[in-house]
Amino acid sequence: MALLELANLTLRSPEGDGPVARILAQMPDPMRPDLPAILFVIVLLVVLYLYLRVVFFKPITKVMADRDRDLNAGGDAKAQAAAALDTRQKDYQGRLKELRAKAFETRKALADAAGKEKQRMLDEARTKAQAERQAAVESLRTQQAEAKQNLLAQVDALAESMAQTLLKQA
Repeated sequence: MALLELANLTLRSPEGDGPVARILAQMPDPMRPDLPAILFVIVLLVVLYLYLRVVFFKPITKVMADRDRDLNAGGDAKAQAAAALDTRQKDYQGRLKELRAKAFETRKALADAAGKEKQRMLDEARTKAQAERQAAVESLRTQQAEAKQNLLAQVDALAESMAQTLLKQA
């Protein structure tokens, strides 16, 4: 409430004898420029600018320049790495192609060798089977001849025995 009364007093009578009037009388006129104060503020601003430039902006610009240099160097290193990677990939693809061709040739050679071995084994088995067949045929002919001779001998013996039996009965 006291503040409102004080404000009302100053509004009513700024030229009065009150404490507010005395305070206002001691204060300079705000509309009149104070040249020494303005020059002091300008000098302070220039000193502040120079101080910030040396202490703050110079290290920041140096860090930013180093960062840009490192980024550019990283970009160059990345480009070189990408080129080296492309070269390696092409080399690996060429080697892979050669190895696949060699593998195909080796597989083909192995398949041919397996086919030849299979055919050789079949021919060998046929030869053995043919030899066994011939041996079996010879064995059967020998057994047939022996059986025929046995039968003829038995027939002769039986015929003689029958003839003896019939002669005895007759």
